[in-house]
Amino acid sequence: MKSYVYPNGNVGLRDFNATFEGGEFIIGSTGSGKSTILKMINGLIPHFVGGRLEGHVRVFGQKPSPEIAFFVKQNPEEMITSTDVVDEIIFPLIQLGVSRTEAKKEAEEVCEELGIAGLLERKTYELSTGELQLVEIASAIVSKAKVLVFDEPFANLSRKNAMRVIRIVKDYPHVVSDHRLEFSKYFERTVNIGLELEDMEIPEVELGEIIYDGEIELRDNELIALVGDNGAGKTMMLKGIAKDMRRQGLDFSIVLQNPSYHLVEDSVGKEVDPVIAKELGIEKLLSRHPQSLSGGQMKRVAIAKVFKSKILLLDEPTAGQDCNFRKKLIYLLRKHGKSAIIATHDSEVADHCNKKVEL
Repeated sequence: MKSYVYPNGNVGLRDFNATFEGGEFIIGSTGSGKSTILKMINGLIPHFVGGRLEGHVRVFGQKPSPEIAFFVKQNPEEMITSTDVVDEIIFPLIQLGVSRTEAKKEAEEVCEELGIAGLLERKTYELSTGELQLVEIASAIVSKAKVLVFDEPFANLSRKNAMRVIRIVKDYPHVVSDHRLEFSKYFERTVNIGLELEDMEIPEVELGEIIYDGEIELRDNELIALVGDNGAGKTMMLKGIAKDMRRQGLDFSIVLQNPSYHLVEDSVGKEVDPVIAKELGIEKLLSRHPQSLSGGQMKRVAIAKVFKSKILLLDEPTAGQDCNFRKKLIYLLRKHGKSAIIATHDSEVADHCNKKVEL
């Protein structure tokens, strides 16, 4: 493959040639084309998405297709097909003609290994994003596809759950793209498509008076990390704090895990302040429609949008972001004198906060 251009004219990849053998961990800056590569492996690009592809892509010597490569998207909510977790996991097997009894048995075995056997009797709409991510990963593992393709599978997972996924996936041909570089050492090969690590010194600030006293006490200029396993209730707590702050009339904004919920204008330039856009590295996106962006780009736009508020409530803000963004986010929160409560599985972000609250 040489290059790919999306139907809207945006370049997805340029002069890219690589051979994957089924144990790769792809890294790169946000918007560098990692998701584009994965979508080509299972045939979404160009057969479903469209656009212009120059060159050839072959998977096990064949034309790419979902039957050969099972693709797990960055946002698990976009993949849900069933209201029952067990039906969601066994769906690929049912499509292959496997009996429901046998399919359920296989699902139970995989879920036991993943530590999510307790989710089998749950509804998909009851789960946290991280739990949904584990469910979709389980569905991929039972699918009998020749290669498993994962886009940001660890973005919303605790380290414990991420390591469980890695141990199981090692038994199957796989290609993984993720920004959590600490996991790259567990894969056979790392493929870098343009990531350069930046050094950034985070300024120190003095904490001010208490500006919110509810489920958590928050001071002026303070950064608090909400940490805990998947399904511990971090998002629920963040929403509860938002409801409480709204009653108190505080100047706050919240960014949930799915950034598209927050973007309503027809251009990025109408969503964000251009100064903040430049500081967050999205100034070249100002003329783009927010919904045309990658998941990581949309998240940056959503975060930039809420910088107008004094208090920020951020739910997994570094999920889908390259490692340079971790320090940049903390740096900008400090620089602009923000107070923030951050629900995160990102240990580096949590370590830069003033305190951690574990659920």
